[in-house]
Amino acid sequence: MKRCLPALLCLPWLALAQAEESAQQIVADESTPAQEKVTDLGRFEFAQKATLQGGYGPEDGTLGNDRKGFYGLRYEPTLAWHSEEGAWSRWQGFGRAWLNYNSGQASTPLQENEAQQLEYFSAELREFYLRRNLLGDDPRFALAVGRQRFGDYFGLWWDDSIEALRLDYDDSFARGFVAIAEQFHSYNSDINGLDADQQDIAYLMGEYALRWQAQQWAGLRLMIERDHSGRDETDDPLDFRGQRLGLFASGEQLGWRLLDDYRLELAMLDGDNRYNDGRDQDVRGWALLSELGKRFDDSPWRPRLYLHGGLTDEPDEDGDGFRLNAIQSDRVADPETYSTGLVSAFVGVDLRNLAFYGIGLDSQPRPRQQLDLRLTDLRLRDEDGELPLRASADGERSGSHLGQTLDLNYFWEMFPLAYESRQVQVNALLSLSYFRAGSAVRGLDNDYQASFGLVLRY
Repeated sequence: MKRCLPALLCLPWLALAQAEESAQQIVADESTPAQEKVTDLGRFEFAQKATLQGGYGPEDGTLGNDRKGFYGLRYEPTLAWHSEEGAWSRWQGFGRAWLNYNSGQASTPLQENEAQQLEYFSAELREFYLRRNLLGDDPRFALAVGRQRFGDYFGLWWDDSIEALRLDYDDSFARGFVAIAEQFHSYNSDINGLDADQQDIAYLMGEYALRWQAQQWAGLRLMIERDHSGRDETDDPLDFRGQRLGLFASGEQLGWRLLDDYRLELAMLDGDNRYNDGRDQDVRGWALLSELGKRFDDSPWRPRLYLHGGLTDEPDEDGDGFRLNAIQSDRVADPETYSTGLVSAFVGVDLRNLAFYGIGLDSQPRPRQQLDLRLTDLRLRDEDGELPLRASADGERSGSHLGQTLDLNYFWEMFPLAYESRQVQVNALLSLSYFRAGSAVRGLDNDYQASFGLVLRY
């Protein structure tokens, strides 16, 4: 597989992907150039995106490992089809693929990642689905079937592509969806099938939101999970069956004296673990995320100052308490700029037994440029509970202070250019991250990661 590297290096497309496409979009987003062709079968749109990322940091992105260099390449073609019936397309189709090459398992959360980061070359059919609009001749309803992407600003609820039957509702003052989903295959050239702990897991997902003021939304989310992957499998020691219920709210461009934007997420978990030795364990927990921002548009660089934080329950025993499942993540995806981790660009966390809070500053030195700084403090809810960090070893513990993270990100977006009647867009990102270990992880040293990325869309 190493022989594939020279061919990939010849690709002219380089990039580090910014925030992923909205889960409700069937075509490439407005910032993605696309080549359009109209035929008797309908309208076809073809878009290309390629990414280059590289950096230097802990091996496999795990705290405590030796630092080494890493890099990755990805070419991502997208094909969208629309039937031609006038102003509204009743039928739409969408497909997206990945061609990847990674030097190792280290990665940055600045682009959408596989559930399992693979070394060397791999190809994956990431999305493929058919969508029927105008259900009952009502433009607010649409039904889609196939492998689809589910995502949001926070990955707390869903941040993955999965096979689903999804019904969408969208109008000016309300939106929502309900979906039945289950992963049937990996669709990856280097993964022949699903692992034992990924098989036979069914999800029922739903969301409903109301716009109660011009730029403010509030709503409910639900996820019911039923794991039937087999209690006799040694690679899958337990099945989880339960539900998550939550509230969310967001507001933008508020213009209030102390607040211009906010995001709040509350998720509550209730269910049980069924172990392969016959034991059952009740599981309950909750997680709360928040971000509050204030922008100073009349000041140089138009700075935005924000506070962010998160809090989970304090689990009583191993296996209890809130945790993320297979299709959730600790990512934050900003559709206007780039994606990053919940607390840092390279310090990944399992949202469990964790409390964090911090302050950030976003600024715009020049048009189409952004310079961001973020400082976050992390603590354990239970000193004797599970460690929520990706680390090579727990190390000696003393107290609840996990440490602090400091992130500096510079993002540049080129003004689009026209080439052969198509748009060319290039973005760049430089990220510097530092982790200062606290007393709860005395076995770990301070660590850092430097990474860069380029994105080209054509």
